[in-house]
Amino acid sequence: MAKAKPEVKKRNVAIEFWRFFVAIAIVGFHVGWIIARSCNETTGYFMETSNWFFGASEVLLLFTITAGYFMVAHFKKQSKDPKYKERSATSRAFEYTWTRIKALMPVLILGYILGVVISIKFFYPNYGVQETLAMLFNSIWEFLGFHAVGLRSMGGEFFNLNGTLWFISAIIIVGYFIYWLLCKNEDLLSGIVAPGLAIFFAGWWSFTGTRAAQTAWSTFGGQTGSTNGMGGSATAATATIGFNNGLVFVMIGLLIGVVLYYILEKIKERDIKHPWILTVLNVLASALLIWYIIYQPTYFKLERWPVAFLCILVIGLSLLNKDKLTNVLNNDKTSKALAYLGSLSLYVYMIHYPVAILVLECLGKNSPATIYSFWLIFIPTVIISVVLSIIVKAIMDNTILKKK
Repeated sequence: MAKAKPEVKKRNVAIEFWRFFVAIAIVGFHVGWIIARSCNETTGYFMETSNWFFGASEVLLLFTITAGYFMVAHFKKQSKDPKYKERSATSRAFEYTWTRIKALMPVLILGYILGVVISIKFFYPNYGVQETLAMLFNSIWEFLGFHAVGLRSMGGEFFNLNGTLWFISAIIIVGYFIYWLLCKNEDLLSGIVAPGLAIFFAGWWSFTGTRAAQTAWSTFGGQTGSTNGMGGSATAATATIGFNNGLVFVMIGLLIGVVLYYILEKIKERDIKHPWILTVLNVLASALLIWYIIYQPTYFKLERWPVAFLCILVIGLSLLNKDKLTNVLNNDKTSKALAYLGSLSLYVYMIHYPVAILVLECLGKNSPATIYSFWLIFIPTVIISVVLSIIVKAIMDNTILKKK
């Protein structure tokens, strides 16, 4: 009698659709708003500002929520091994953080290098060898992944060269402390710390009017005087609480992801009698969120926390994997393609900013009479970023991330 083949658990790739979609949308936001506002007489390039993908600046929670969820999933899987549980919380937290660093740090450094090679000419055309070397030396902490905590050159150069990398740094740094507490006392983290701090800091974030685009500025020590993406200077518009806004923003998302893990595990234990309700809910929430991301000034005038709720809802339903929309995204014909695109999302995020600058430089300086359109810069930026991400991922998979 032939042995039955072990059932292979099908990977849920619905979440990967959202990761890739948001990564491309963020490219649009940075190109049409952040970089476009840098195109003026100072740089010699002129580009129209655009509201396309403006809502992407408020949905980075999609990345942090999933990171928090999979952090707990990793912990629960590892904890099945008695020897793992016997180790100290510090040892396990360092091991987990090292896996994150190994996956992200090489591309983080590549993102900085691309910023230095490509963007200096755009933002700092008068910099010579001495100024560039001085900037590199004074920004050594940024190369070590401490971009998010404000340990950067006080000149603020790297924020212009590839400021989006604060997000990756924050995930690495905050992730260590949350994972340590998860190992030290899972009940304390899941029952009090995660929901309590998530609610407290989300409320602080809301009351101060701070936006996701303002998270890169340090609130401890010196702050940059550069104009932030939402108007005004960082020193004038960013609330001071004693530590970096970027870490707070990422911590909120990671803690929400931790809470979401335990909620979904309880729901999975129940028999869902009317899955069509989840389908309708997912379709409506997804449509509204996509609408907001692509063209933020929507009919409903959504504010950040209703948008955050939509992020939690679509991520939660995707991870629950009980509705028809999630099943459609997980279909056999496209699941592998979606999984691959999702794996490119963080690479696209880390390298797209200097790529957009490169596209502008290739087109050349212009004048207000020959202003570049948003789509002229956005489309080649996406294509080049995706192609470059494919190459970088292939190199990473065959070297640093190669499975033994």
